[in-house]
Amino acid sequence: MSSLMRSVVNWNSNPRASLSPSDLCEICGKKPKYIEKGFKHPYCGRTCARKGQMLFPGTGECLLLGCRAAGRTAKANFCSDAHGRDAVRLGQVAGCERCEVQPRSVGSLCAACDRRARAALPKLRQLKPDGSTTFKNLRAQFRSEWEVFPTLPTVEKVYEIHYGSDIRENYENYENDHPDKVLIRTFHAAQCICDMGTKSASLCDFKSCGICPIVKSSFGEFAFGEQYNVGRFGKGIYVYRDPSLADRHATSCSSSPYRVMIACDTLVDQDQLDEADDRESIFIDCVDAIHPAYIIMYCK
Repeated sequence: MSSLMRSVVNWNSNPRASLSPSDLCEICGKKPKYIEKGFKHPYCGRTCARKGQMLFPGTGECLLLGCRAAGRTAKANFCSDAHGRDAVRLGQVAGCERCEVQPRSVGSLCAACDRRARAALPKLRQLKPDGSTTFKNLRAQFRSEWEVFPTLPTVEKVYEIHYGSDIRENYENYENDHPDKVLIRTFHAAQCICDMGTKSASLCDFKSCGICPIVKSSFGEFAFGEQYNVGRFGKGIYVYRDPSLADRHATSCSSSPYRVMIACDTLVDQDQLDEADDRESIFIDCVDAIHPAYIIMYCK
């Protein structure tokens, strides 16, 4: 009898034990359903609500607490853009790291910012080794400027970089505003951790890649989100006229047979050229003064 009484006491001390299965969260089955202003939600809270949307895309309710409408899509998870913005404002979901207004739906961005970011990406066009005069001229320049190693590199592929109007205009405006600047070809290399050129003409999203962030931003961003290089002249961009000197910084992932280098159109002062040692880097302190023109895939 005493053991029976202890069981009754223990059962009554746990309020969840008195709940029927229909009162428990439909995802975790452990906690009671969330009740707000008399309305019983099918989930115990936001975490299980998100899990419900992943398990049953398009069928769950809007993730804004208190809204009973069904979510529009598995990615949006809200019945309207207004409720998405409200959920961000109230701190119920993380906001897009770019606009900070809409909820995240594609990585750390909202759908609209992701579309704009992809539309702004530069396009790569592969030049044909046999039928392209540009390829032949660039290969000849690359090899003629290479002075360190006795064995000249073999240029395997070249991708021409096409930017949107914003980046092109910034470079052109800088060139027009500085008529005394001299246009030269320079080379920049860094660790390329992606399979650039082995599968398709595309830029990766790896933060640690030393090539793709530079190409995407036209030297506005380096690997790991850094805004500049640091060298003997301070913070800025360091490039070389001799590609064999830039090659010292070129390493690639083990799956790629290529080394990767960026050929750039660069505007510099004539005095800077006159004083520069051919064995030293050229320092650029303004991002608009340099423009990535080609990606060179080569072997040594």
